Amino acid sequence: MYPDISLFLAIVLVTVCTWTDLRNRCIYNVLTYPAALSGVLLNLMEGSWANLYGSLIIFAMYLYFFLSGKMGAGDLKLAVALSLLLGFQPVLLGTLASGVLIMAWGFSSTWHKTGQLQTAVLVVAGKLPGGEVPYGAVLGPATVLVAFLW
Repeated sequence: MYPDISLFLAIVLVTVCTWTDLRNRCIYNVLTYPAALSGVLLNLMEGSWANLYGSLIIFAMYLYFFLSGKMGAGDLKLAVALSLLLGFQPVLLGTLASGVLIMAWGFSSTWHKTGQLQTAVLVVAGKLPGGEVPYGAVLGPATVLVAFLW
């Protein structure tokens, strides 16, 4: 594909989406839709069918998380847009990395708030409800970092 253009667009998208997700807890369609369309066009111009098919896998995976109530629609659209721009492998690895970071975030914030190690472990294990985490603000930078190092 066009790696310089795709990486530049992904960095701009992630920068703005991270800011809006941290500040407003929202990832706007006006950001993700044009990025996804740009990714589709760049993949079609290059003839990179693997990224188009891979983005369908990312879509299905994140749709499951969205429908189960684990994340918002903006996170889904961000992941799909990034998979179209950077490829699905960096998004998969970024998903794993962001999952680990979010578990560490939940553990440390719960332990800090309650002062109880057992409560923090139960939150990470999913046995107790924890606070909401702006997932896109973690997924985006993790994915771009993976793509940059890839």
